[in-house]
Amino acid sequence: MAARIAHVIVFVQENHTTDNYFRWMRAWGADVATDWPTQANPPAKDPPHNRAAYAAWLHAQQSGRPTPATRTQFDTATVLPFYGYLAATGAFLVNHCSGFGTNSTPNHLLIVGGQSPTLRNPPRTAPQPVWDMPSLPGHAADHGLTWKAYTGNSDYPVAFYQQLKGSANIVDSDQIVADAVDLPALSMVWHDSPFDEHPLADVTQGQDKVWQAVDAVVRAGHWNDTVFLLTWDDWGGWDDHVATPNVEHTPDGVQLAYGPRVPLLMFGGRVPRVLDSRWNPHSSIGRTVLDLLDLPPLGVPRLDDAPTLADLVADTTTTSPPPAYGSTVTLPTPPQPTPAPSPLPPPPVTTSAPVGPVLLRDGSTLPPPDDQPVH
Repeated sequence: MAARIAHVIVFVQENHTTDNYFRWMRAWGADVATDWPTQANPPAKDPPHNRAAYAAWLHAQQSGRPTPATRTQFDTATVLPFYGYLAATGAFLVNHCSGFGTNSTPNHLLIVGGQSPTLRNPPRTAPQPVWDMPSLPGHAADHGLTWKAYTGNSDYPVAFYQQLKGSANIVDSDQIVADAVDLPALSMVWHDSPFDEHPLADVTQGQDKVWQAVDAVVRAGHWNDTVFLLTWDDWGGWDDHVATPNVEHTPDGVQLAYGPRVPLLMFGGRVPRVLDSRWNPHSSIGRTVLDLLDLPPLGVPRLDDAPTLADLVADTTTTSPPPAYGSTVTLPTPPQPTPAPSPLPPPPVTTSAPVGPVLLRDGSTLPPPDDQPVH
């Protein structure tokens, strides 16, 4: 890239698959389902989505049996128009996948640092674990870059990291609006319910929180030197019609990675419109952060060796800012005739590998994660 990116902002929302959220993108040639029932907003239930539920869904998908997952789709244009606008004007990563096939915490940790010692959400009734794993924010600080984690009340998920827990750089999620005039190099943003879009939330409220933050960055003059990455942590128990590659498995032989497809939108003044069909997991977000901010490897192979998406960033400004916060969103007109979806790319490996140990900052390891039985 000819010009350096000054800021990267990673938004992490909750619990939706690509089919569940982005039926609208089929008009642009994305490989998404279009004929499932329309999902009411807000949802009336929170579908099961732990590792056991994932395994049941996976085995049904592989055998051609009826899915136990919730097969519905939100009306993107009606309830998520800002997301629809971003997907149609920036980079829409059609085959982005959750890092692991399970629920929230492991996938948040995969985004923050490329690995997870657990396959479940630690019980909130017990003291929360703290691990001394490498992290993107800590790595940025070690190399002279500024960072902030904008979180909810519990500092989730960065409080799981010994290097980050208690840092003054962990602030309330709404603080990013005021900080937009003086952004750190790396911002990572999470929201409390109902703004995280986790069922039973009204998903439009979460979209609007992201929209407000993006708009603040635009108004502060940082649209052209910032790359935004917006994703969702895990599948949330919603169906997706695409079978993802089996590259990693737990000791019981059940696929762990890649998990189900979840949306990833990449946008900013230097991110042109593109439908990108390559396979990429949550660890690709971290690898892309390293490349965009000129950081060396983190020392976590799953992240350091992940596919980078930095090639989607152009040398010069290509894309105009999105509609101002609170305005009426007019969605772009899709191409005619509707493009056919790209064929699925070949899997990145031919043989699934056992999930490996977790690397700590002092060079020691923790056992591979295996704490969520599927039977």
